[in-house]
Amino acid sequence: MNPPDGGNPYESPLSAVADAPVEAAALTPATKLRRFVHWMIDRLIVVGIIFLGMVAAGIVGGDEVLDWVEQLPWWQDQLIGFAAIIVYYTLMEGATGTTIGKLLTGTRVVDETGRPITFGQALLRSLSRIVPFEAFSILFADDDDPRGWHDRWPRTRVVLKRRAAALPT
Repeated sequence: MNPPDGGNPYESPLSAVADAPVEAAALTPATKLRRFVHWMIDRLIVVGIIFLGMVAAGIVGGDEVLDWVEQLPWWQDQLIGFAAIIVYYTLMEGATGTTIGKLLTGTRVVDETGRPITFGQALLRSLSRIVPFEAFSILFADDDDPRGWHDRWPRTRVVLKRRAAALPT
């Protein structure tokens, strides 16, 4: 039996589900407390990555590398930290829309319409995180929609993975 439009009955539908708009009401912003918890988890992970990298460099390079690491000026130490933050957040959020901290707290990053963010947005979020005093931008943000500079500049938001359950009436 042929479909009424004369097309192939075994062909997949042509509707673009990924392009369907997401209702803004479906996005529940993550609270400041939840965001602080996933920030702490992610910072511990970044420090752990740097530590493991230094251990690996010491194993491969020996005492010369360990001596070099011990004598790093503060600004080089900061650059290593910034690079780790940029790489970790950009790769995690760009590829999955989450980080390990966000996975554990049940949140994700989306664009302002609720779609997954692009790698460009993930990179801008990561670069924004190294701006001095950026962490305080969430502290002073509106409680109903706590967005820091790293959310506002790339036009993203951190939301709960699932909608909050409606209260019974």
